[in-house]
Amino acid sequence: MENIATNLNLLTSLAPMINIELIANGLLVGAIFALIAYGLALVWGVMNIINVAQGAFVILGGYVSYYFVIAMTPVAPSMPKIVWILISMPLAAAAVALFSWVVFRLVVQRILEKDLFISLLATFGVELVMQQTMNQIFSAEERAVDAQLPTFAFFDYAVNIPGSRALGALLGVGVAILIVLLVRYSRFGRAIRATAQNAQAARIMGIDTNRVYAMTFALNGAICGVAGSIVSFVYVLHPFQGFIYTLRSFAIVILAGVGNIVGVIFAAFGLGVYENYSGFVLGPEFQNGMVFIIVPVTLLVRAYLMRRKRQYLK
Repeated sequence: MENIATNLNLLTSLAPMINIELIANGLLVGAIFALIAYGLALVWGVMNIINVAQGAFVILGGYVSYYFVIAMTPVAPSMPKIVWILISMPLAAAAVALFSWVVFRLVVQRILEKDLFISLLATFGVELVMQQTMNQIFSAEERAVDAQLPTFAFFDYAVNIPGSRALGALLGVGVAILIVLLVRYSRFGRAIRATAQNAQAARIMGIDTNRVYAMTFALNGAICGVAGSIVSFVYVLHPFQGFIYTLRSFAIVILAGVGNIVGVIFAAFGLGVYENYSGFVLGPEFQNGMVFIIVPVTLLVRAYLMRRKRQYLK
């Protein structure tokens, strides 16, 4: 409790500039969370499936990016690592998209007509298999790519923004914009929206909904691959770390509402700031744990608001 009181005193009296740093860094990591959550919301909205393996897909994309950078760095030692990181992103996206398509054909396709609980169990099983496989192949050692980017200092070094987080946020926002444009204006995007609104009507109109489901799940895999590449140089990679990204994404989508893209963005920013403040006030060892608290709180608040709305409409 003494440490908490000291940290709160720092925020309010001794070093209020820390608030700017916490908010700025929270918004930057929130942009990365938003990208992962958008993929989860896409699958949930179109296929009515909660992909519990979402975080494992992210970690898989991170490993693809990490080993590509490690393999290519000796080839051209003078090349900045950030170049190899950027090149690795489409490769990670393609690799995880292909893997996601295989998972769809082997597992997800068989549970499309089942209830939501079955999808939770099935994708949780996929996550367990992925975790153990990555643990056997890559070991449990934490890995990360050193992007060799500077830290930006403001207000006489009172506010420090890591360059890796700034770049990760820019890449996350850029990819999210591309995905939104794809879904909104492309023929494939129109098929996704039609299938999400009414799959039976879409089939009557000649849309191959099973193909749309497969491509949607693969698109989510590509999103996770890009997000994993970003995670590889912003955070660290570990085979069993994926669940925390799934939980973050789930909290964001629940808070925003399925299909609410603008809400996903704001909820992700809010979660990023919330995590940063939690880690600073309570200690970094509690930062990830605080995500587990916000999920049930979010569900309870949302249920309360829905109940009040129904009462008001009566």
